[in-house]
Amino acid sequence: LTSLVRESICIQKHAKRARFHLTTESDGIIRRRLHAEDINLALQWRGNEKLYATNAVLPTTEDSKKKVDLNAYLKKEMQERPPSELGLTLHWLAVNGIQPNIVQNPHNQNQAEPIVHKIEDNRDHLDQYREGGNVVRVGKLLNSLLSEELKLYFERITLAIEKGGSSLTDRQQQDAALTRLARDAGLQELVPFLVKYLAEQLRYHVENGGHIEHCRTLIRMARSLLINPFIHLELHLHQLLPAILTTVVAKNLSSKASDNHWALRDDGSQTLRQICDLFGEKYPTLRVKVLEQLHEAIVNNRPLTTVYGGLIGLSFFGAKAVDAFVLPLAIGYWNLWTKKLEKTSDMIDRCEIQNCQQAMLIALGVYLRAATLDERALKLPNLKGTYEDIDVMPQRALEESMGD
Repeated sequence: LTSLVRESICIQKHAKRARFHLTTESDGIIRRRLHAEDINLALQWRGNEKLYATNAVLPTTEDSKKKVDLNAYLKKEMQERPPSELGLTLHWLAVNGIQPNIVQNPHNQNQAEPIVHKIEDNRDHLDQYREGGNVVRVGKLLNSLLSEELKLYFERITLAIEKGGSSLTDRQQQDAALTRLARDAGLQELVPFLVKYLAEQLRYHVENGGHIEHCRTLIRMARSLLINPFIHLELHLHQLLPAILTTVVAKNLSSKASDNHWALRDDGSQTLRQICDLFGEKYPTLRVKVLEQLHEAIVNNRPLTTVYGGLIGLSFFGAKAVDAFVLPLAIGYWNLWTKKLEKTSDMIDRCEIQNCQQAMLIALGVYLRAATLDERALKLPNLKGTYEDIDVMPQRALEESMGD
């Protein structure tokens, strides 16, 4: 044991690490204290197994001066199992999408308790798009992840969005909440919950023909998250993109024919372009996939509402997208819509056709504003004969869509 201590002191000196301590306050003698690592290195030098000790240092007290029975101490130590060394092991995290019930995998017992926000009956404006007297919104916020300030922030933001803009005070609170959401820092921990709330709300209202104005507010919320310089949304685009794309190309967005779902499709299209501009460089296939979805919306005899969303969405992506996807279908669609207008007298159908024609004119205007004279000479002669056969696309409408 004496030689082991000497070797440990030698290793301590060469390692240039020493922990000094006072033996007693009265004597004032300073002595070195060995590290457990020094003893382990000395044992390793000898070829022996190292000790399972730690570098914890206990303060010198009167109890430490008591005599210890080594036999009793060894018997007690043998009853306790020494800690195992750190290491790596392999185990199955999931098999065919199912998590095995083994020790290494976390169990579902410690799930987060949902935080329930109850909205009272006196808010009548919520009944416009939800049935029932009480509205209960459940948001699963992990108590161990979020602070009380972030939980309160999440509650204030969601309540301001759900209030709507029925009164001037509610509109001001909603605008203030969205402004803070676009400027505040330190919200990265809250981003998964905000994106999940936004996606679930949009999906709920689209499937149940919900409130259009509330959906437009949710799109504004998405824009606020996108323009916030302190928030990173790269890991949440798989939740955000499908929800916004659905508001653009879905067949029915509202159960009421009088609702202005066309404006919601315009807002969603603009947000899609904003997402592609922000993350297109990091994900080169992002813009391609979005354009493919918009192109599928205008082919294969889709509903007129879906065709409108596809045309508006493609027009937001510029002249090249219009040239590639819209121009080959422009004349065929225009002739088809003209025949339908002559045959139908239903106001809803006529409104849908006229909106699709307006979207087509907007897309053509985007192309003509950006195209050079040579490009127009290549494209327009191919359509000249068809334009002469019909007189339902007035030049004035094209000029109005093109601008000066």
